[in-house]
Amino acid sequence: MMTHRWIGPAAALLAAALMSGCDTMTADQCRSANWSDIGMRDGLAGKPMSTLDEHAKSCAKAGTRVDSASYVAGREHGLRSFCRLENAAPLGLNGGAYAGVCPAPLDFEFRRRHQAGYAVYTLRSQIGSMDSRSERLQRRLRDADKDESKQLAATDKDDERKRIRREFDERRRDVRKELRDIDRDMQGTRDALRSAEYTLDSIR
Repeated sequence: MMTHRWIGPAAALLAAALMSGCDTMTADQCRSANWSDIGMRDGLAGKPMSTLDEHAKSCAKAGTRVDSASYVAGREHGLRSFCRLENAAPLGLNGGAYAGVCPAPLDFEFRRRHQAGYAVYTLRSQIGSMDSRSERLQRRLRDADKDESKQLAATDKDDERKRIRREFDERRRDVRKELRDIDRDMQGTRDALRSAEYTLDSIR
């Protein structure tokens, strides 16, 4: 596997840009805003033009207006960095969305590379979820063994002990079936991940 070659400065830059996307402009930020810088930041994060409308609504509450021309100029400058093709796969690998903000000559290839990275991200996330579920089920099996031993130790009646064993046998059978289902799904997902990683690694 060679997908690690995508994890580098470009991925770190994009991750930082994505994290900044959760910021909300306060009244003080609106009053002191450098709209060129804000546009640059949003462009670097690959945000759609509709983000300007959100800023305008926030700042209207503070009685201030956005400088649309400066924002657009800054955003365009930021997008020139964001829309480099080498940024597309890391964006997808980090789970970031692509809002279709790159110019038409770049959009198709950027989207293709982003989707290849995002496919790997999605499959890895699914495997992580299945691993966590499998661990929880394994704990349930261990807990069932302990609980059964406690309940058996608490009675010497044969009928009661048979009932307890039947009950816990059914529990374990159900859990083991779930574990088998997970193992089957896991194999299919791992196969899909290998294919997705191969596709990603083939991108030049």
